[in-house]
Amino acid sequence: MPTLRSALGAGVLVLGLGGAGLAVYRGHAEKRAEVEARIEARQQPVLMPAPGTPPRGLPVVSATGTERGKAPRGHVDGVGLRSLLIHRKFDDLTMAVEQLQWGMEADPRNEHWMTDGMAALGNGEPDSTELLDAWVKASPDSFAPYTARGTHWVTVGYLRRGTKYTKATADEELAGMREAFERAMPDLQRAWRLQPKAITVARPLLHVALALGDSEARERVLARAVEQCPTCVDILAVYLHGLAPRWGGSHEAMDAFAEAQTRTRPELGFLRGFSDYDRARDRRVQSENTQIHELLTRALSAGDYWEFRLARAAQLRRAQALDEALAEVNQAVALRPARASVYFERARIHFASEKWGPAGEDLLHALRMDAMDSGGRDLQPQVVQGLIYAASQALKAGQREEALVLLELAGQLAPGDRQVTQWRAQAVAAPIQAAAQGDAAPAESTDDFRVVQQRDYALARERRFAEILPLWDAFLARNPEHGLAYFERSGTHYHLRNLEAALADLKKACEFGVNEGCSRARQLERARPTAR
Repeated sequence: MPTLRSALGAGVLVLGLGGAGLAVYRGHAEKRAEVEARIEARQQPVLMPAPGTPPRGLPVVSATGTERGKAPRGHVDGVGLRSLLIHRKFDDLTMAVEQLQWGMEADPRNEHWMTDGMAALGNGEPDSTELLDAWVKASPDSFAPYTARGTHWVTVGYLRRGTKYTKATADEELAGMREAFERAMPDLQRAWRLQPKAITVARPLLHVALALGDSEARERVLARAVEQCPTCVDILAVYLHGLAPRWGGSHEAMDAFAEAQTRTRPELGFLRGFSDYDRARDRRVQSENTQIHELLTRALSAGDYWEFRLARAAQLRRAQALDEALAEVNQAVALRPARASVYFERARIHFASEKWGPAGEDLLHALRMDAMDSGGRDLQPQVVQGLIYAASQALKAGQREEALVLLELAGQLAPGDRQVTQWRAQAVAAPIQAAAQGDAAPAESTDDFRVVQQRDYALARERRFAEILPLWDAFLARNPEHGLAYFERSGTHYHLRNLEAALADLKKACEFGVNEGCSRARQLERARPTAR
């Protein structure tokens, strides 16, 4: 029979084990919540840019001053393609993608039209899911929407997984990746059945094979792609990346593949630079600027490839050789002007050089193509603060217009930011120079946006909103496509408690490219049921 002492000891032991179990459970729950939050954060866009005006005709931007052998004669308008998607102009979007495919078939050197176009349409933005589903329903017999939706889900898979090595990646992250890939595969397979020459389908399929470690699938995809387009190079670049040591390959395998391709096609000599390019990206040499520079210089000696230029620009930026870095990144932009990554890097270089306006413009352009980029997420708050600082300095120097332009750019990058709003109000209230003001024309009769804006802010401080409305009505009657004017008038409608009119103006501002109009329209739509 146990004594009271031994019974109490057993009870304490049981309680202790129970407490330890609860602590372990709490620890697992906290870790799981942390992983889920990490996955969720990676799937949120840095900002939701205004869609802009949909393009008319083939969405290819003609390049000027470039040689055919050195850089593309034109590049795809990725922002325009996304605009067609967001505006739900599905018939136009289908025709545009099919024409890009025909252009690539007629001249495989235009392969980048489809590659970069699908990168823009399938960038993984959460709002794209419903839009891509609707596009598939609208064009069920075209390869175009299936390619875009499949690419989208492969991108989502990589966003869920993250960029760490497998042993440092949580099971939930890997499971989320696999679930996204399962959604992607039927679309990609159907797209390739509908259009066997759509080589761009091979890229997301290769990315799936690499992430899953399926070397047999990787070889099958490459063989089929090369059979359909022996002269296409983008697919070879993706395959070469997959032969790198981080994917279980080796630099020797990369060199052997590049040599085999170059032996029959000397124009592919740039492929020989990929192993040195990959060595330069190795984390073990990232602190050795001299070694990285030598590796990238050797890679570029094999051929002037845009990724090599981009990597050298980043290396020079880290070494604070900013003028040289800018020259390198400008070369990368010329070689691949439809890739968001070249603009993100140029924004970093401008930021390091304290060129706040150019940094903001490049960052905004990049985010319009890819609002999911992790580098853009890190850069956005820094650039916004730089723009605010530059605007404050311009305002102190009496450069009111320059300050307002910088603050409007900051507002595009950070819609609704309170600090931007406060500085903008201060800048609007500053005196307008006589040269800009002219003969002091009354606000109700002028086409000078700044004059009307300043009068608006002055009257708003006295809460005379009914007097503001006719000013914007008159201005917009003469300037019906002025996005910022719609945005300003929306505030007047809001203060007059006309929420429907305020929302209509915000949507107009969004339509004409004002990101803050889009952001506030979403906020107002969410708030309307409560307001009623």
